Amino acid sequence: METDTDLGEARSRGDEVATSRSGQLKELIAWFESNPNLPEKIEPIVMLRFMKCMAYNVEKVKSLVELNYSLRNKNPHLFIDRSIEDDMTAKCLRASDLLVLPGLTPEGNKLLFFRMVDMEPNARNSVEETKIFYMMSDARFTLPDVEKPKDEDYQLNESDIADGDIQIVDIEGYTLRHLAYVSIFVLRIHMKFLQEAYPSRLKTMHVINCPTYLDRLISMMSPFLREEVRKLIKYHTEGLESLYKEVPRDMLPNEYGGKAGTIAELKERNIQMMRDQRAYLTDDRYWNVASQGKSRWSWF
Repeated sequence: METDTDLGEARSRGDEVATSRSGQLKELIAWFESNPNLPEKIEPIVMLRFMKCMAYNVEKVKSLVELNYSLRNKNPHLFIDRSIEDDMTAKCLRASDLLVLPGLTPEGNKLLFFRMVDMEPNARNSVEETKIFYMMSDARFTLPDVEKPKDEDYQLNESDIADGDIQIVDIEGYTLRHLAYVSIFVLRIHMKFLQEAYPSRLKTMHVINCPTYLDRLISMMSPFLREEVRKLIKYHTEGLESLYKEVPRDMLPNEYGGKAGTIAELKERNIQMMRDQRAYLTDDRYWNVASQGKSRWSWF
């Protein structure tokens, strides 16, 4: 049984950790803003995500941050030159559903959901799909993962940031013809960024409504997946009951047996989130590295 003394000591330790991490955050932001291989600015909550992803190991945080922005600047057509209002982007938004689902799982993870809407293979556009994913991610990363009342003065808190992401990918209607419209070059960059430079850990990927030729799809993706990531992918071949055992059913869209809202409602919320962050997403000060030509990084 905990005594008042035990509780007091626990609170004191918690305060010490919070103070230490607050100082660490300030130091890392100062390092970021003075680093010629990085952009001019970074939002504090974004840096905190890098810190949490790397378990507050300063040197690992710095390496992750530098790799993130190096890859962005080596591939601006995917990560920097973007607009939610672009005609091709708008067309791709209509062709698929990419959602950040509300709330956190009991384990503290965020659910992401993807499915195709337009089943015509030529509706696929690897560049636009990748741009949308990272626009959505970058917009989301400036906000706490735990929703706050709009009239509340938000104080940055690491407990409001997800421990990691759980992706749910519905591939119903996906055929081998769709593979012809996947850019191997874009896929390679996307998977490298997601696995090595993304400021949130992938906890699990659930692939649902799998076709009978699943093995051929897996064989295409395998060269781009690290072994530890490959082990995180779970394939659901016989309905959604097995998915319900892995993620809270109520957090899923209504169409998938959940209570989070309809896909149309959730999609509109996500698109509006990106529209609200339009200025941030297109502000060169947050993304462009002025000295990129002199950078010591050369991944692609």
